[in-house]
Amino acid sequence: MALAGRGRCYSPVRGVIESVLGRAFVGGWPARLPAWMAVRRIDLTLPTPELGAGARLKVGFASDLHAGPTTSPSTLAQAFAHLSAFDPDVLLLGGDYVLFEARHAEQLAPLIRRVRAPLGRYAVLGNHDLWADDRLIIRTLERAGVELLVNRTVRLPGLPATMGGLDDAWTGRPHYQAAFAGREAVHLLLMHSPDHVPHMPRDLRFTLALCGHTHGGQVCLPSGIPLLMPSTLSRSFAHGRFELPGGLLMVSRGVGNVELPFRAFAAPDVLCVTLTGEPPAVLR
Repeated sequence: MALAGRGRCYSPVRGVIESVLGRAFVGGWPARLPAWMAVRRIDLTLPTPELGAGARLKVGFASDLHAGPTTSPSTLAQAFAHLSAFDPDVLLLGGDYVLFEARHAEQLAPLIRRVRAPLGRYAVLGNHDLWADDRLIIRTLERAGVELLVNRTVRLPGLPATMGGLDDAWTGRPHYQAAFAGREAVHLLLMHSPDHVPHMPRDLRFTLALCGHTHGGQVCLPSGIPLLMPSTLSRSFAHGRFELPGGLLMVSRGVGNVELPFRAFAAPDVLCVTLTGEPPAVLR
């Protein structure tokens, strides 16, 4: 394989590895194996007084879909079936849509369109997208009704809420101020990787940040300790909920597989988050 997108940090060694694996996975045979692990739907309700009493915002999130030779189409279908059943107001996609080749993103378009999301579908890009042909991936997402949210902010209609998105921390060029421009009382932050955490200015506040990238390790010990991690920082934020100085971070294990075509003790997941305009508890 060769670098076809604008992503940084693509080494010649990686190019050789991708070429070898591309031949080993010819015909996409790993993706045709029966999916042996179900996608988990994780539901989370967050009291958010800033929304106003009685208001509610439902956010569906999926990341690391990795359409291509190592991810079963049935796994992808499960993920979007969960999201569609949740009936979110907003659908967020956290990047890494493909493995090796951008053309695989076409698999995702009909699945994405099944999730209604009346307040919009938004996406950022991951490192695999920026190494592949990111322009082709963007066009595919846009045809599926997805708005790219890279280093920019949008306001959600009818709510005191904004959403910002960042370029990838490792292979892209993130602009933190742009992802918080004109923020409202409720601000959602979409990013691919937790590697942003040490670089984010401490004065930038968010209600909820969502990301993936880590795969939860993809292969873990039965105790949940991850064996494979893309970076040292990712090990500290493998998956789950983290209270940061700027706000709450949720890290998904993602849905698909990368070069290793299976998972162990790191079930794929999608996140279904409900923000409710409940008043803060009164201490007595």
